[in-house]
Amino acid sequence: MTNLLLHTAGQSHGGFWSQVGDAALDGLTDGLWSIPVLFIAYLLMELLERSRRFNEGILHGYSRKAGPALGGILGIVPQCGISGAAATLFSTGSITVGTMLAVFFATSDEMLPIMLSHLSDVGLGRLLLIVLSKAAMGIVLGYLADLILHRFIRSQKDIHSFCAREHCACDDEEGNVFVSALKHTLKIAVMLVVVNFALNLLFTFIGVERLSGTVLSKPVLGELIVGLFGLIPNCSVSVVITESYLSGVLGPGSLFAGLLSNAGIGLLVLLRTNKNHKENIAVIGVLYGLSVLAGLAVHLVSGLLPAGLL
Repeated sequence: MTNLLLHTAGQSHGGFWSQVGDAALDGLTDGLWSIPVLFIAYLLMELLERSRRFNEGILHGYSRKAGPALGGILGIVPQCGISGAAATLFSTGSITVGTMLAVFFATSDEMLPIMLSHLSDVGLGRLLLIVLSKAAMGIVLGYLADLILHRFIRSQKDIHSFCAREHCACDDEEGNVFVSALKHTLKIAVMLVVVNFALNLLFTFIGVERLSGTVLSKPVLGELIVGLFGLIPNCSVSVVITESYLSGVLGPGSLFAGLLSNAGIGLLVLLRTNKNHKENIAVIGVLYGLSVLAGLAVHLVSGLLPAGLL
C-alpha cells in the first residue's frame, strides 16, 4: 500500500491499466493481511458461543471494566485486521462499544512502519511519544465513549442472534467451529478487497499531493478536516496522514485527529456486522468528535513543549 501511494500519486506509471493492476494488487494484499486476525476473532466468537457462562459472565463483566485499557494496548499493534476483529466482537455483544473504540482510537496501521523508515528524521523519542500518547488516548477515550454511548447502545447483542443472522454452524458439532470461522472470515475478506480496490483507485488517480494539499495545518480547521478524512475506512489513509505530517503539511494536532479517527477496516466491518444503523451513526459521530477534540488538545499542548518534541 505504501508503494502504491508514494509512487503513483498524481502521476502515470505504466499507463491506466498498470495503475488499475497496482490498485487491485494492493486491495488484495490488504484483504489477505487481515485474514489471520479476523479468523482468530471469528474462531473466538464460535468458541464463546459454546461457553455461555464465560461469554456472558466473565467477558461481558471485564469488558466494561478493563476492556478499553486492553483495547488501547492492542490497538498500537500495526495490524489492519485488529480493528475489524474488535468490530466483530462488539457486534456479537462480546465487548463494549468503548472497548471497540479504544482499539479504533489507538490503531495506527501504517503509521508506525513509515515512521520507523524515517527514524533518523523523526527520532526515537518523538516516535515513542506519539505511539504511547495514542495508546493512552485510546484508553481514556474508550472509557469516555462507554459513558457517552451506553444510552444509545440499546439493541440486544448476543452471539446466538449474530450466528442466526450470518447462517453459521453454531449449533453443529464441535469440529465445525473452524469451518464456520473460516466462512465468516472469507465473507468479510471479499468485502474488504472490493472496497479497498475502489478506494485505492481513488487515491491513485487523485494523488497524495492533491489530497494532502487540500488539508490546512491551521488550528481547528486542520483538525476538523483531517479528522473527517481519517474516517475513510481504508488502511492507506494512515499513509497519507503520516507522510503529510513528516513533510510538514500537517501539524501534530492534525496528525492525532486523523490517526485517532482512522480505524482502518474497523468501520467497514462494523457497518457490515452491526445492523443497527442508528448505533453505527452514533459510534462514528463519537469517534470523529472525540478525535477532533483530542487533536485540538494536542495542538495546544504541543505549543508548550520544546521545539521538535512533537
